[in-house]
Amino acid sequence: MTLHENQTTNAEIVIIGFEGLSDYRIPLFFLLLFLYTFSSSENLLIIFLVSRSPSLHSPMYILISNLLFCELLYSTDLIPLMLHHILAERAVIYHLGCTVQLTIAGSVTIVDILLLMLMSYDRYLAVCQPLRYSVLMHNRLCACLVTVFWLITILLNIVIFYFVIRLKFCCPVLIDHFYCDFTPLVSLACSDVSPLVSYALWVSAMLTIVPFGLIVISYTVIIVEILRIRSSTGRQKAFSTCSSHLLVVSLGFGFAIVLYLLPRSSNYMNIYKAMSFVFFAVNPVMNPIIYTLRNKDIKKALKAALSEIKHNCVVNKH
Repeated sequence: MTLHENQTTNAEIVIIGFEGLSDYRIPLFFLLLFLYTFSSSENLLIIFLVSRSPSLHSPMYILISNLLFCELLYSTDLIPLMLHHILAERAVIYHLGCTVQLTIAGSVTIVDILLLMLMSYDRYLAVCQPLRYSVLMHNRLCACLVTVFWLITILLNIVIFYFVIRLKFCCPVLIDHFYCDFTPLVSLACSDVSPLVSYALWVSAMLTIVPFGLIVISYTVIIVEILRIRSSTGRQKAFSTCSSHLLVVSLGFGFAIVLYLLPRSSNYMNIYKAMSFVFFAVNPVMNPIIYTLRNKDIKKALKAALSEIKHNCVVNKH
């Protein structure tokens, strides 16, 4: 195997995640292409509906559209290159491309977690402080917080980019995964990685563990408040306001915790890769469905958009 100079941004990184599935490359390619196309269409549709429908201009739907935008960006960062690697005889990504992919994926993941944290606070206010909701949570505040989330995350991940792009490798870089994964990449570096690892752990602790704890606290208080409601109809109505968010949070963090705890030894690597595949390929398909399956506002906005398109087509014909 021939590699470019390992200490430059042109160093080759070989992705070997699909080598064991060489006999199923074509079905896998079309499956992944279908999932990516379907999830992208779902996410873009909901983002479009939220942006054009005045009835959806509320904090809850602003946060949902931003969350789905994150999923769209995350999938686009990983899947197109994966599709190329499935069909390529030799799946290679350069050091610079790997660093960009890691930085984008890391940034989107952090913003995603912060959005889920803000959504849990939004649902807490809706259930536990309904009379003060419009004062404590409104569109302008929501937009400002989302902007702050992106700015903080980008600034923090610029430091990650700086550290990763300066990594030096003294041997061929082979990553046994579907994409450029942080842990195996850092473990193969022959330069000092202690500042990078320490910084990455600090960022992870502050922007994943802390938000997760706040999410757990928020939903614990919400559930306790719902159980205090004497009317079964009232409990059902209150739970319906946060059930979709709770399901998305449970699925997202559930997969993440399993992936974190799963050993990366050769005996478990195939299981780890299969779980990772489901997490970033199937999860973006499920989340828009969860949010819209029983959502009357989204359905009304969709019907209104289709009626407007139909009306415009009729007018244009005449």
